[in-house]
Amino acid sequence: VSLDQFNAREVDQVFHLPDPSNFSLKVVLAGMMLGFPLSLLFFMDQNIAESMVNSPDNKLVKGTSYHWDMMVVGCLNVLLSIFCLPWMHAVLPHSPLHVRALADIDEHVEEGHVYDII
Repeated sequence: VSLDQFNAREVDQVFHLPDPSNFSLKVVLAGMMLGFPLSLLFFMDQNIAESMVNSPDNKLVKGTSYHWDMMVVGCLNVLLSIFCLPWMHAVLPHSPLHVRALADIDEHVEEGHVYDII
């Protein structure tokens, strides 16, 4: 089998940021139309995860940096967007599982049922 030889060329920049002044109005509007539903999805997902984590059954005490999670995730997503990398957020079920792993849980068996006491 005869194959062509692969020639690699060196690249000066791995990440190339486009010049925003060259964007047309259609491109900006299309980005806004795609970005708004994604921001709603992230907002709803984060609030659902927080409401599950903050349930009274978990007996959590708010720390000094309780609301920093949205700020940190937002800043990371801005940086990830600039470099065309996928976004991150508090995906279910990681948050409730993380809280459960940090909790002190006692298991009691009564009449064949296992009850967890936090």
